[in-house]
Amino acid sequence: MKTNNRLILLTVVIILGVTIMAAQTVYRDVVYLKNGSIIKGTIVETVPEKSIKIETADGNFYVYNFSDIEKLTKEAVVAPAKESKPVIERLGNEAPRPAEVQRSYENPRSYEGQRSSEGSGSIFGIYGGLALPLGSLGKTDGDYAGYAKTGFSGGLQFVTGGTIGFIVDGSYSHNKIDVPTAGIPAGKLEYTGWTSIIGLAGLKIGTDNSSGINFFIAPFAGVMHEITPEVTFTPSGSSTSTTYQPKASGTGFAYGGAVEAIFAGHVTLGAKFVASKLKFKYSVNGQDIESDAMNRSLLLVCLGYAF
Repeated sequence: MKTNNRLILLTVVIILGVTIMAAQTVYRDVVYLKNGSIIKGTIVETVPEKSIKIETADGNFYVYNFSDIEKLTKEAVVAPAKESKPVIERLGNEAPRPAEVQRSYENPRSYEGQRSSEGSGSIFGIYGGLALPLGSLGKTDGDYAGYAKTGFSGGLQFVTGGTIGFIVDGSYSHNKIDVPTAGIPAGKLEYTGWTSIIGLAGLKIGTDNSSGINFFIAPFAGVMHEITPEVTFTPSGSSTSTTYQPKASGTGFAYGGAVEAIFAGHVTLGAKFVASKLKFKYSVNGQDIESDAMNRSLLLVCLGYAF
């Protein structure tokens, strides 16, 4: 009888011990990468046949493609220690490559750390900056002189990700003019500036890496609509104004190119050259007149933000 009691007591102790150990044992996921790194944590999301998202002990999230993963396992942890940095180990002689395999899940687009194979990486941005008149637009003498000064520009832009993609761009520019006053009698001279509305589309060729800085160039073509300045003069002591130059408008084919840098997927800095040959139509005393074709070109230097 005593022997049976001892066996029962021993069995209870063993069961309690195993139960306590099991209660203290937790399991964590282990990701073995093909480059030799080992990442330990909890897999919180799986995209079938594409990628996994793992949270490490320090609360950071990382995304890995299945093509970069050697195998997935679990390991028991009796007393998991709080780690102050991601659990990434080495296997063999090859060091882990954080820039290539540790991509933050919070930055899922191209230009923010994710390669184009993981998504289109398309971005939509706004920008603003300087509009620099080039060629005859900025001339102050000679035929077809535009007298334009440095102005401002703003616009919207849509760019697809990857090393090769597409760009669609729309902008508005305004340039004041520097009207010569020599030979003009006393009075009040009033004038507007050049207004340019440009729509462009083209092919984007650039980098697509996880360094946080990417560049691209883009040849493009589209349409430019331009409105010329209107110049009026009111002699001193008179209330009657005389139009020296009526307002006119012209629309034509536009072409050019852009070079742009994208920092951390959001801040953009670029320059864009646009040129067009326009014929302007205006009205004088009720008669419609069309000017000769004039070359017009702008250099837009802008800073922007991509969403």
